[in-house]
Amino acid sequence: MAAGLHHLTVGEVDAFLARARRLGHDPARLLAGGVTETLTPIPTLEQVRGLCQVSPAERRARQAVFFHPAIEIRSRLGQGVHDRCEAFVFAGGTADEADRARLAMHLPFPARLLSVLYRRVAAGEVWDLTVEQQRIGIDERDDLFNVVNVGELVIEPGGRVIVQGNLLVFGCQHLRHQAAARDAGDYQLGVLPTPHSVDRRAGPLDGRAGLRGADGGPGEAGTRPAGVPTMIGFALSEPPGDRMNGTDGADGGRGGDGEPGRTGGATKTAEITIGRLTGPLTLLAAGGRGGNGGAGGDGGDGGVGGDAAQGLRTTAGPVPDGRPGRGGRGGGGGDGGRGGTGGICSNVFVTLPEPMAGRLRVLTRPAPGGTGGAGGRPGRRGNGGRIGGDPAIAVGDGIAGAQGKAGRDGVRRPAPEVFVNGKPLQGRTVSP
Repeated sequence: MAAGLHHLTVGEVDAFLARARRLGHDPARLLAGGVTETLTPIPTLEQVRGLCQVSPAERRARQAVFFHPAIEIRSRLGQGVHDRCEAFVFAGGTADEADRARLAMHLPFPARLLSVLYRRVAAGEVWDLTVEQQRIGIDERDDLFNVVNVGELVIEPGGRVIVQGNLLVFGCQHLRHQAAARDAGDYQLGVLPTPHSVDRRAGPLDGRAGLRGADGGPGEAGTRPAGVPTMIGFALSEPPGDRMNGTDGADGGRGGDGEPGRTGGATKTAEITIGRLTGPLTLLAAGGRGGNGGAGGDGGDGGVGGDAAQGLRTTAGPVPDGRPGRGGRGGGGGDGGRGGTGGICSNVFVTLPEPMAGRLRVLTRPAPGGTGGAGGRPGRRGNGGRIGGDPAIAVGDGIAGAQGKAGRDGVRRPAPEVFVNGKPLQGRTVSP
C-alpha cells in the first residue's frame, strides 16, 4: 500500500527500509508515516565512511577528481587534514596516522540521522535540512555529519530543499519535480555555505564602522591686561605679555579604522544520491560571500582659534591688538576595513541513473570577497580667531584632515566543484 500511495515501487520501498535499518530506525513507524531523527556520535572514521552510499567503483572515480587545484592548494593548511579525511569518507582516499591524530579531537563525530518515507515540499516552501551545531552542544565552526534518508521527495514548483554548511549524505529513492526551472536563479536543491563565518573571530560577517574622531576644542580668547583709569589715560597694573593673544584651537581627532569583514561561510562536502528522477531538477552549489569591510570613521572637526583682544591706549603708550589663535587641523578620516575573503568550498558528488543525468541542471556560484569599506571623510578645518572682535577680519584658519583610505576588496574563492556519477560536470553554468 505504501508503494502505491507514494509512487514508489516495491523495490524502492525495500531499499528505503534497508537504509533505515542501517541507521537504526524502526521500519514500522516509517511505514505508518512517522519521521525518525537520531542525534548520535559516530566513534570512528570507518563508521562515518560506512554511512555513505557509494560503490567501490564510484569511490575510485571520485578519488581521481577529488584533489583538483582548488582543493590541492590548501593541502598544507589545517583544512588539508579535513580534505584528506573527507576523501577517505566520501571517495577512495586514505587517512594516514598523522591525519588521524590531528582529527582525533573531533571524534566521536557528531551526526544527525533522519528517515522519512514521503516528503512533499510545497510551492514557496524551503525544507532546510541544516542542523545547527548548538543543538548538540558543539562549536558552530565544527563539522557535523548530516545523513538524510527519503523514500519519495516531491518538490512542487517554487519549493526548495537546502543544506547550509553540514557534511551531507542525502539519499532519495524517487525524486519528483513537476516543472522546469524558469531562470538561472531557480533551483530545487541547494548546497549552500554556513550562514555565518567559520573564521576565528567573533561578531557579525560585515565589519563594524570606525568611530568618528573627537572634535577639537576651541582656543581661548585673549584678554586685556588689568589697569585703572586716570586723569591722563589708562594706567596698566601689569605688562600686557601674551595675554592679548588668543590660543590655538585643538586639532580634531582621527576617525577610527573600519573593521575588516570576516571570511565567508564554508560550503562543505555533499553526497546526493537519487535512485529515480521524474521531471527536471536544478542543483545550486554556492560559495559563501566574504563580509564587507566597515567604513572608516569621519575625522573630528578642528577647533576654532581664540579671538585676540583689541588694542588700547595707555599712559605708557599704545598697546597693539593681540594675535588671534590659529584654527585647529581637521582630523583625518579613518581607513576602511578590508573585505573578507570568500569562504572555502568543497566537492559536491551527485549519483543518479545515467539515462536520467540529462535531466539534471547544475548551477555553481563562486565565493565572492567582501567589498572594502569606504574611507572616512576628513574633519573640517577650524576657523582662525578674529582680531579685536571684528568679524570681518579672521586669520590663521586651520587645514582640513586627510581623506581615509578605502579598504581592499576581499579575495574571491572558486565555486564548489560538482561531479555527476564520479565525472566532472561538462557545460556547468555559473550563476551570478
